[in-house]
Amino acid sequence: MTSNETPVSIGPAPETLPRLSRADVKVIGTAVLGWTVDMFDLMLILHVASHVSTAFFPSANPMLGLTATYGAFAVSLVVRPLGGLVFGSLADRAGRRRAMAIAVLGAGVTTALMGLLPGVATLGVAAPVSLMLLRVVQGVFVGGVSASAHTLATESVPERFRGLTAGLIKGGGASLAVVAINLLILAVTAVAGPDGFAAWGWRVLFLAGLLGSVLNYLALRRTEESPLWLRRRAQLAASAPAGAGPDQVERPGRALFSRRWRTLTLMSAAIVFTASAPYYLTTGILPTVYKQVFGLSQGETSSFVIINVVGSAAVAALCGHFSQRVGRKKVFLGAGVACLVLIPGLYAVMVWVDRPAPAFLLACSAVMVMASGAISAPLIIFLNELFPTEIRSSATAFAWNVGYGLSGMMPTVVTAVSVGADDMVPTLIVMSVLLGALFLGLLARSGETRGALDGPTP
Repeated sequence: MTSNETPVSIGPAPETLPRLSRADVKVIGTAVLGWTVDMFDLMLILHVASHVSTAFFPSANPMLGLTATYGAFAVSLVVRPLGGLVFGSLADRAGRRRAMAIAVLGAGVTTALMGLLPGVATLGVAAPVSLMLLRVVQGVFVGGVSASAHTLATESVPERFRGLTAGLIKGGGASLAVVAINLLILAVTAVAGPDGFAAWGWRVLFLAGLLGSVLNYLALRRTEESPLWLRRRAQLAASAPAGAGPDQVERPGRALFSRRWRTLTLMSAAIVFTASAPYYLTTGILPTVYKQVFGLSQGETSSFVIINVVGSAAVAALCGHFSQRVGRKKVFLGAGVACLVLIPGLYAVMVWVDRPAPAFLLACSAVMVMASGAISAPLIIFLNELFPTEIRSSATAFAWNVGYGLSGMMPTVVTAVSVGADDMVPTLIVMSVLLGALFLGLLARSGETRGALDGPTP
């Protein structure tokens, strides 16, 4: 798979290199906050999975309850591509800011409603059904946030900062979400106690999702629209037939499945799937592995997860910026090999050591999580550089949400095929090897995209 746009060199003299303006910093911050809200709403259920399963999917077999809870998580992933198409088309035709504002508020409201939803003890079978319905609606809005947040930022900043911006959004946003979740867990547990958190405290975290959405909406109101989108919209308006506006000329969602773009769109989704799988095979499932396999407490688990993702965010920012210097493909290659070797290898070491010390588990898992941060660092800008401005949000949102929808099901698959907790790590080892090899195979068919965002429309 190659981009149809010719990369441009980045070569002005050092004294003429553009710097980040205040508006650039503001749009990066807004995008990072939007990604944080998006990931907070989506991933929260994984971090309180045991409590959600008790409230909505009680079972004599804890693994069955966890599998049902991960299934509820997967429901949002399944409908994310629909949200990506709907809000991606809106972002391409009406602007990145408008689409993101609607999606962010919708995601926050549905997440808060989950926190208010009574469990099986009160509503009976209507409780899990209602939870699933809310996850469907949430998935549409969450898919919408990813349709515009990264596009708004990468299209707004100067070329030399686009790799760094992508790494900050993906690594920083996702990590901030995990940090916020676990800090809230620690804070609410400290106030309510372990029993209070298990009974009702976990619901506070869902209600907090609405606050983040409101803050992001307020930030969006102070953020400028993407200059690339404004420029392309003006070009389309000038070339449109008499009486037809740019909205009537372009149909971004339909264009993705035309002969011209179909193969590139599907290959992009496959690359996103294999590049994002390490995230869910580490950060996404480690809270359960810590507690179910190694018997760590909730406090230890939350602390370890925070340390892991902070390191991952730093690596993602560095690798994103590095991809601006050496190219996206070289960073993908190095990080892909690291994930293929380190994730299965360190999982094997963790179970091979008899009664591993918590510090040892932390060291192993931190390296795995940082490797997963490295492989996904250039992913956002890589996708944006593959498609022209007029279909960029639709295309990247569809590829992103399909890929992450598939990879996000990995925790569900792991718990479903594991008879007991002891089977989880061997399953993770096999899956990480297979998906790591598949990523490298897909990468061999892809081309370099660095510098193509401002290129001519193919």
